[in-house]
Amino acid sequence: MSQDYFLYEKDSAKRIGFITFNKPEKLNMITMADDAVYFKDLLWEIEQDDDVKVLVLRGAGECLGVGADVSDLGPETVGFSRDPKEPPPPLRRRLAYERRMGHDGIDKCGMVSVFSFGKPVITQAKSYCYGWHFQQATEGDIIIASEDALFTHPAFRYIAETFPTMAWMNTMGYQKTAEMVFTGRPFTAEEMYQAGLVNRVVPKEKLEDEVMEYALAIAKLPLDIIVVQKHYLQTLRALRHDMMGGDLMACFGHMISTYMKPEPGDYLVIKEVARKGATEAIQARED
Repeated sequence: MSQDYFLYEKDSAKRIGFITFNKPEKLNMITMADDAVYFKDLLWEIEQDDDVKVLVLRGAGECLGVGADVSDLGPETVGFSRDPKEPPPPLRRRLAYERRMGHDGIDKCGMVSVFSFGKPVITQAKSYCYGWHFQQATEGDIIIASEDALFTHPAFRYIAETFPTMAWMNTMGYQKTAEMVFTGRPFTAEEMYQAGLVNRVVPKEKLEDEVMEYALAIAKLPLDIIVVQKHYLQTLRALRHDMMGGDLMACFGHMISTYMKPEPGDYLVIKEVARKGATEAIQARED
């Protein structure tokens, strides 16, 4: 199991577990193949540990995390070839790849593991809360954010990110979700508090203490009550968000997005990464 990216600690006396996303030199960027694949199993181990009643997600360094490594993007993930002379795959093959990625891939990379985790999850959000890290925070139960926290998904600017849009829409409302998706701009912690996604906003120097106050309050409850309450809330939330329907819709959304035809001057990050590699593609975007 990866001990590098997911730094796990627990305070058995207080009955609190901590997962720290631990790549501060890269703003806690996560790589799907090297890092994320270990998340699901780690959460399962914590769920079975009776010494832990509540879990805190946090980031090493100055932020929670900036999301996934852009190098993970590539046409072969959805059935395309990197050879520009190769024709695109038929629709039936594309949909098969999308369904595999939308279910097996999302599950394998821990995309829904926090949602299905059987104990309360508190996210300690500071500075960047982008992409994969934003998705994990959304799937948890409580978000405590510092005043400088920012929330968005970079994919809004290059592909129609569709997971977990249904959860965002049901929590924030259609108009706020539409603003986030169409503009791609980061929402501040205060905006997310007003939208109902963030529970509390505090000065950065008080963030850790505020999170601990919440965690200690939860940990006072009997473990059986905590687990039953979490399952009850999970069930209602799954019915409200229709999680399976969202996954199936994501297959269509992602498939349509990868058939986008650019106009002159448009920048398509997946195309550029496939042709030039991540470093050159990002530099070309900056230029």
